[in-house]
Amino acid sequence: MITAYVDNDGKYLLSSDGEAPEGAIAVDPPPEYADQVWSFPGWGESAIKAAAIETAWRNDQMPKAQQNVTALEYGEESIPGTAQQWQKYWLALRKWTDANPDFPDSSKRPVAPS
Repeated sequence: MITAYVDNDGKYLLSSDGEAPEGAIAVDPPPEYADQVWSFPGWGESAIKAAAIETAWRNDQMPKAQQNVTALEYGEESIPGTAQQWQKYWLALRKWTDANPDFPDSSKRPVAPS
């Protein structure tokens, strides 16, 4: 059986099927991501996971924004907003990366025109 171990601060050390490292605390289950901290009990948030979720969201939204720009430019009237608003949204999505100081806080995502 593989056991996960953390240090006294809850930082993940390793998972092993052998002896526990000196001073390590056995926890179950192991973390989903290695940057998670054990919060006695339970794993805390993962910055790696949050970034992956936001990147996936961004990658899903970008083609929709481009399609809406094109549709509005060709006269589609059922889409909320203007082509210019959708272009600005698309540009904001391009900047929604780890270089953005608000990334990966999902409450600060770019907002689509409505």
